[in-house]
Amino acid sequence: MGFSNVIAQQRVKAMLSGAIKSGAIAHAYCFYGEEGIGKDALAISLAQILNCNNPISVSDGTVDSCGKCKNCLDINRLEHPNLMFITALPAGKSTAKLEDSPLLQLSEENLALYKEEISLKAEDPYHSISLPNAQTIRIASIRDIKKQVKMTATQDGRRVFILSQAERMNMEAANAFLKTLEEPHDNITFILTTSKKDALPQTILSRCQQVYCDILPQTDLAHALIDKHGMSITEAQLIQAFAQGSYGRALAFMNEDIQSMRSDIIDVLRSALKRKHYRLDLMQQLEHAIADKDRTKLELMLRMLALWLRDCHYAVNVSDSNDGIMNSDQVESIRKFASAFPNADYHSILEMIESSIEQIRRNVNGSLVMFTTMMACRETFLLNTKEFIDHAPTDLSR
Repeated sequence: MGFSNVIAQQRVKAMLSGAIKSGAIAHAYCFYGEEGIGKDALAISLAQILNCNNPISVSDGTVDSCGKCKNCLDINRLEHPNLMFITALPAGKSTAKLEDSPLLQLSEENLALYKEEISLKAEDPYHSISLPNAQTIRIASIRDIKKQVKMTATQDGRRVFILSQAERMNMEAANAFLKTLEEPHDNITFILTTSKKDALPQTILSRCQQVYCDILPQTDLAHALIDKHGMSITEAQLIQAFAQGSYGRALAFMNEDIQSMRSDIIDVLRSALKRKHYRLDLMQQLEHAIADKDRTKLELMLRMLALWLRDCHYAVNVSDSNDGIMNSDQVESIRKFASAFPNADYHSILEMIESSIEQIRRNVNGSLVMFTTMMACRETFLLNTKEFIDHAPTDLSR
């Protein structure tokens, strides 16, 4: 792992490296920021560096692990005795004893699922652990931390306890963890990671050094998708545009047929802008486009539409160059569309789409939102294109 394998986050790496060099590692950290930007990856990397037998100095002034010693390899597998990774777990078996470790309390099926998820996390620290009915970090996990803290370390180095998605601690667990934080511990660091810092008790936050983790720059995110997943430049640029600085979100989008979904929503827009007899075609295109789409996918489609229209605005109003067009494989279609609507109020359209996305998030009927959005697009384009009815091309996007 090591800092070299964490995407971007140079400011945080520099800050932590300074603490390592000066021997000023905090008793507790809270790494917070958007989902999917590498907070767990940073925590695991820090644990590895603190336990590396041969840490190295990098030319940019940061410190990194060697990645080759036994300690580094064990932490890469999340199997080192100095590393404890805590996450939300399903409820334990009814026959479980109070003194049992949280993993021993799981059913055989849930334990197998947990081991599989931890294995995926070890392979990719950006993997988001997902277990059925695992909503909270339970008191059993905190009791296990307290038990481990009191035990004598079996190896040299610094023991690191990582609480992933720490905001999931229930009240009982949070109160118990607070007591652990309040006690002095030699050579031990607690790292809480969260995308919902405000959901953590202030009493816990006040005892942590709070470290904001940045969203990922577009260039770094695109390069990571190309290098780690063999994407083409066009695919990587398209996905990073929707990921909004989150590598985790980008990975989720990789499982979707982005180009097909984009084609569908642009076809819907084209139907909405037909000269005559558009309603039936619009309804048919909408039915096809949003079939079996959950709210997350509907939001993604609207964001695709917004990005495509933003490119149209760029093409007609900003520059003759194609460098700023994010849908770089659609340049010809975008310029053809933009030329058909040179006076369109794109700012108004984009604001309307953002409003539609908010409605989707508030659980407004998805079909109704999409239809209303397309009718609003039609009205806005026609309002600003006087000659549209008589002179608009029959094909506006190809």
